[in-house]
Amino acid sequence: MSAATDGPLLAFEVGAVRAALPLRLVREVVDCPPIVPVPGSHPHVAGVTLSGGIAVPVYDLRRFPTFWEARSAAASMGRAGQPRHLIVVGYGEVLVALLGAQADLVDRLEPDLSEAAGEGAIRREFIRGMLKSGALSIALLDSERLFASLGVPADGFRSAREDEGEEDPAGR
Repeated sequence: MSAATDGPLLAFEVGAVRAALPLRLVREVVDCPPIVPVPGSHPHVAGVTLSGGIAVPVYDLRRFPTFWEARSAAASMGRAGQPRHLIVVGYGEVLVALLGAQADLVDRLEPDLSEAAGEGAIRREFIRGMLKSGALSIALLDSERLFASLGVPADGFRSAREDEGEEDPAGR
């Protein structure tokens, strides 16, 4: 797996595991706001919340068994407590949010050649590469595969920040 990054990352905890997304995808990180549950949704859909007046679906990756090697969402809970941050991501034409804890900007990382998997580890298909920040291992997430597996539509994936400055096709 290549651990090449093209810019700074936002690292955060998902259960007991440290993960990261490219900062160019992140719209905002906020303390966890109220989340309204959606009856009948999947267990990994925590609900919806408002971000800038827009309803945004909130995903709890700790409760998404497909994401974990152990095939059990319980393994992802680990030592960590409740998520404290909401990470809002621009994915294609939509906003989505992930629950996480201890969100930090990181830009000085080294490749982590150990790539150890096991109980409570993220499945390799969701990881672009493993990185190290000091003694911490960080899984760089494959955002396209992750969001597609969650069922998030993304025709022509691009960062929400890449949309800034585009002319309005309707001429407004």
